[in-house]
Amino acid sequence: MKALELKIFVFSVFFFFIIVNLFENLIYLNLYNQLIIFSIPLIWPGLAHGSLDILTARRFNLIKSKKTFFFFITIYICIPISFFFFWLKFPDVFFVLFLILSGLHFGISDRESKLFIQKKLEVLLRALIIIFLPIKFYIDEIKEIFTFFFVSENLISLLFIWSEFFLYLIIFIFLFFLVNVMLKKISVNLIIEITLLLFCFVYFKPLVSFFIYFCFLHSMRHLLYEKHKLNLSFKKLFIKTLPMTILSCLFIIFLISTVSQTNILNLNHIIVALSSLTISHVFLINFLKND
Repeated sequence: MKALELKIFVFSVFFFFIIVNLFENLIYLNLYNQLIIFSIPLIWPGLAHGSLDILTARRFNLIKSKKTFFFFITIYICIPISFFFFWLKFPDVFFVLFLILSGLHFGISDRESKLFIQKKLEVLLRALIIIFLPIKFYIDEIKEIFTFFFVSENLISLLFIWSEFFLYLIIFIFLFFLVNVMLKKISVNLIIEITLLLFCFVYFKPLVSFFIYFCFLHSMRHLLYEKHKLNLSFKKLFIKTLPMTILSCLFIIFLISTVSQTNILNLNHIIVALSSLTISHVFLINFLKND
C-alpha cells in the first residue's frame, strides 16, 4: 500500500475496531458521545478539507482577479443559503438531492480508477456503500439521525425498501472489481480500500462509520491531493487551512449559542444549515476533479 491516506484509513478502521469493542456501551450510548469522540478529527482534517476551495478555484482559473474573486465568493455563499431555505420548504426533496450530491461527491473525490467504465462504476459503488449500507443494516439508528434533517417517515421507509436492491447492486459491482483485480486491470490497493469501506459501513453503526470514513479517508485524500496539486509542504498545507477552518468553527459556535439563547433556531436547523454549507464545496469538486 503506497497511498498515505489508505494507510491512515486502514489504521483508523483497526484502531476504532478495538476501541468500539472495548467501550461499545459508552460509544453507542448516544449520538453526543460519538460526536465528542470525533470532535478533533471532524475539525481537522474533516472541516479543514473544504477550506482550500479558494485556492482550488484559483488553480482552475475560476478566480483571476478581484472582480472574479468577489463573484466566486458571492456564488459560493448564495448556493448554501438558497439550498437551506429550499430544504426547509421541501425537506424530503432536498434531503434526497443532498444525498445524491454528497454520494457523487464522495465517489468522485475518492475515485482511483482510470478507465472510463471502471471510473463510473467506482463512483457509483462508493456512493451506494456510504448511503445505503447504513440504511440497510441500521434502520433504527438511521431513523434517529434522519429526524434531524426534517425527513418524513415515508421517505425513510422508501429508502429502506430500496436499500435491498442497492445491496445486491453493491455486491454485483464489488464482484466486478474482484474479477478486474484478478485480471490486473485495477490495483490491489483499490480492492483493499473498497473491502475496508464495506467492512466499515457494515460493522460500525452509522455515525461512527461515517466519521471514520469522512475524517480518515475522504478528507485526508482531498487534502493530500490539493497538497500535491498546489505544491505545498505539510506545514504550509496546515497553515493555509487554518483561516477558513477557524472561521467555520466560529460560525458553528455562533449557531449553537443561538440555539441555546433563543428559540429562533433549533438543533434540526443547525444540522440542516451545516449540511447546506457543504453544497458549494460539493459542486466545486464534483465539476472540477476530472483527472
